[in-house]
Amino acid sequence: MKILYGVQGTGNGHISRARFIYKYLKNISNDIDVLISGNNYNLKTNIPIKFNAKGFTFAITNGKIDYLKTLSSFDLFKYYLDQKEIEFKNYDLIITDFEPISAWGSVRYNIPSIHISHQASFIDQEVPRPSSKNIISEYVMKYFCPASDFIGLHYESYSKNISEPIIAPNIINAKMSISNHITIYLPWYHDEFLYEYFKSFNSFKFHIFSKETLKNRNIDNISFLPIDNISFIDSLKSSYGVICNAGFQTTSEAISMGKRLLAIPIEGQYEQYCNVVALKKLGISSLELLDEQSKSMISKWIKSDPVKRKFNNTVEKMLESKINNIC
Repeated sequence: MKILYGVQGTGNGHISRARFIYKYLKNISNDIDVLISGNNYNLKTNIPIKFNAKGFTFAITNGKIDYLKTLSSFDLFKYYLDQKEIEFKNYDLIITDFEPISAWGSVRYNIPSIHISHQASFIDQEVPRPSSKNIISEYVMKYFCPASDFIGLHYESYSKNISEPIIAPNIINAKMSISNHITIYLPWYHDEFLYEYFKSFNSFKFHIFSKETLKNRNIDNISFLPIDNISFIDSLKSSYGVICNAGFQTTSEAISMGKRLLAIPIEGQYEQYCNVVALKKLGISSLELLDEQSKSMISKWIKSDPVKRKFNNTVEKMLESKINNIC
């Protein structure tokens, strides 16, 4: 069986997950081609990439989606050429992680396909949402990557098509400790802003993982570190708590580690607003944004108890069953 695996390159969570999905697929076939579209990620893929496409990437400035820049950066002609480069008729199965070129190729050439991602979970109406739904975002998450079947990933298995998160063995088996630093992953905020904001919390040190930082640098109680999976996990393991965007993968890892977690959704990103609703059901705190008023809420969060949950990853079993059904 020849498989095309399409991976969304917007966000490190997709890349982190791809390593495990690729490993699962290798148990099914040794003939797998990988496509990544978009380049807004910092982690090494550690899997062989055959196709690189420009794709569709959100432009985000200081915690807020810039829709004008996002639309202006999308090259429809390049998107068409990227599709033409791939001989879709050679594939027996397409797996997509919220990657549109592979997904729409499966529709155009009538190839069986499975969508595996956090975004896929929102196809199911049982997944938590804010009281006010964003109709456009709902439509995008449902139809951006059409597929024959789907496996959603979420904090809870809300239905038979949803698995709890994929957590790496080095996190599951890690030895945890608690020190005097708080790990921060807010890559859409500028370093200068984060420094000015957190330097007043001088009873703690802060490890800020930044895409603007190429080597470690320390200023007062703030350490800026380049985004690297090994050093990030090391910081998480010994942290007092974690402050990050309300993206799915990092929040899942922090919960599985039993760390205090404070989630801040990217303004305008509906998926993260939905995540905040689901996290609240688990007892996880959140902020709308970082401003002077939110500092008192952070002080309160520091004194709160952490939430820990052992997740049950059923993706491999679900994937094998679905492939047997559609192929």
